[in-house]
Amino acid sequence: MYELAEGSSRPLKYEDIVVKAFSLYPQDFALRGYPKYPDSSDIHKPLYGPLKRAGYILAGNKQFRLTAKGIERGRALAGGEKSGPKKVAERLSRTDESELQRIYQCDAFQLFLEGKGDGILDTDFYAYLGVTVRTDRNEFLGRLKTVGDSVKAGVRILGDPRSTKTLELHEYLLNKFSKVIERMRADK
Repeated sequence: MYELAEGSSRPLKYEDIVVKAFSLYPQDFALRGYPKYPDSSDIHKPLYGPLKRAGYILAGNKQFRLTAKGIERGRALAGGEKSGPKKVAERLSRTDESELQRIYQCDAFQLFLEGKGDGILDTDFYAYLGVTVRTDRNEFLGRLKTVGDSVKAGVRILGDPRSTKTLELHEYLLNKFSKVIERMRADK
C-alpha cells in the first residue's frame, strides 16, 4: 500500500491493492491451483483485521488509506527494515509527537491534570482516542493501540513530567472505560 499510494495517505481501491500485491509477489498472492490469477482473500483478511487493529490503515467503502503510523511503517519496510522500528535515534516519531500534542490539548488531559478524573465522560474518552461512538471495532482498537504506543514512546523517550502524566491518564482511562474497551474487543 505504501508503494501504491506513493508514500501518502491517498485512498486506494481494494482491487488496486489486490492487483499490486499480486504483481509484486505472485507466488504469495496467487489463487491456489491457478497461479496466473490473484487471490483477493489473502488481502481482504489483513486489511479488515490486523492492519486496521494495529492502526496502520483506515477503511471505508472498499477504499483504504494509510494512517500516519502506517506511512511510517511503510517507509521503514521500504527501507529494508524487517522487524520493527530501529532504535538508532531516541527521538519521537512524527506520529507519536502528533498524538501527544493532540492528547495535551484534549479535555480529558486537562481534567486529569486538575485532579478531576471523575469528571471525564465517555465522550472525553472517545475524543482522547480520536474516535467517535460510531467508529467501527477495528478502527477503535487501532486507535487504542496507536495512542497507547505513542504514550509509551513519550515516556520512554521524553521522560518528562508531562509525558508521565499522559501515561497515568492513559492507564486511568483504560481502567475507567474498561467495559467500553471490552465490549469493542468482544464485538464481531
